[in-house]
Amino acid sequence: MIASVSTKRGQRGATLILITFVATFVLVPIIGLAIDGALLFWMKARLSAAVDAAALAAGRSLNVGADEAAQEANAKLVAQQYFAANFPAGVMRSTIVGGVPTIVYSAPSDHVRTIEVTASAVVPLFFMPILHVDTGTISATGTASRRDANIILLLDRSGSMANGGGSCPALIASAQNFVTKFANGRDQLGLVTFSTDASTDFAPTLAFKPGLSDVLSKLNCSGHTSTAEGLNMAYHAITDTINQPGALNVILLFTDGSPTSILANYPVKTQADWRLRSSSNKYKAGTVLASSCTTKAPSLTGRMMDTGADRAATVAQLDKTGATMGLFATDTAGCSFLKDNTLVRQDIANVPATDIYKNATDGAVYPLWPGIDLFDSTNGPYAGLIRPDVPRTQRFVAFNAADAQAQAIHSDNKYKPVIYTIGLAGNEQMAMDQNFLERLANDPRANNYDRTKPLGQFIMATDNASMAAAFNQIASQVLRLSK
Repeated sequence: MIASVSTKRGQRGATLILITFVATFVLVPIIGLAIDGALLFWMKARLSAAVDAAALAAGRSLNVGADEAAQEANAKLVAQQYFAANFPAGVMRSTIVGGVPTIVYSAPSDHVRTIEVTASAVVPLFFMPILHVDTGTISATGTASRRDANIILLLDRSGSMANGGGSCPALIASAQNFVTKFANGRDQLGLVTFSTDASTDFAPTLAFKPGLSDVLSKLNCSGHTSTAEGLNMAYHAITDTINQPGALNVILLFTDGSPTSILANYPVKTQADWRLRSSSNKYKAGTVLASSCTTKAPSLTGRMMDTGADRAATVAQLDKTGATMGLFATDTAGCSFLKDNTLVRQDIANVPATDIYKNATDGAVYPLWPGIDLFDSTNGPYAGLIRPDVPRTQRFVAFNAADAQAQAIHSDNKYKPVIYTIGLAGNEQMAMDQNFLERLANDPRANNYDRTKPLGQFIMATDNASMAAAFNQIASQVLRLSK
């Protein structure tokens, strides 16, 4: 038997009606919602990108000018221009609510300026009008901030910078290029240099162009390396001269060698003892009488420098080069060092436990060094004190003082200075001490890195070209942190 199925004409008509109903009132709205929803999502992404670009551009424009009213007007103009470029009028037939985005400039709060850009757009829909939904409204907000940056360039102008095939001119060029990365009126730059002593060559100011570059062009490299003194002077430029807690406070230290001197109050030798002494042509050990200085002061303020080169050499080898000193006292008549500056060992009793800035010279010996030399018990009145007659010890205490000064700067929770360091290798006979410069910067590679203190960075330069690149890299770091 063959079965047959028949469909009545009325049933077929009902099916067509049902399909038409479903397509009209279910499928079309669903498809339309998907298309219009995708349109709104795409427009929202474009609007978000536009307000972000406007806010960032306006934030960068805060580098220009110092007047707050002018800052605000310029920032708003830049924001409108960037918004219009990224979200043109009438795109996809949309309309910006109010015609332009809302731009809010927040005046400095703790040395941070903020730009907020908000925009809303009405977007016509293609399919949803079937359900009497003609448009969709989207909104987006972009925010950017600009932190004031205070930067002290701390540059080593010691005599070794005259070596290395023109390192001093290359340093000048690198520093001048660094200065061009920052803007008058918003960033504040100053210059401290150090060799045998330290000096503020250009006081920090908002108007550092072109004056700072002009001063750099006259930099002369000679003398020894008083790193602790330079760090102290740069630090006080931030705390005393600039005095802006909340700003991005930066010290950029450049050096091509190790510390060799400290500024301290050295006690005058008043009693005879056994120590290394000098005769007309050679150095030898023996009894050295009290100093012939007639100063009425119990101490002489000055700098003792290590003129030795090889830290691994024996005491006798190092002693052949001697130690020199430049003193500044009202009465130094009769002092041996006035006739021969290597005879300072005959005038000074011992190296003090701190430099003039209260940085320890003996309390925490820099860990990579074998230790400072102390008088033993046979030296009577000066037993246990730091010897001034062994030149290498001058370098050891100079390391200790610089390291102590850097740690004091890192511990400042008010100004929170960030220290960057650049080391140029190859100019000095002694190898560049990378860990020391990492310690000064609180670089994560340092053996005493402290994550609770401001994070800095050390960069090793091996030639003049890489020195220029190091300055550029740090400029980029500072600019990133200030945004």
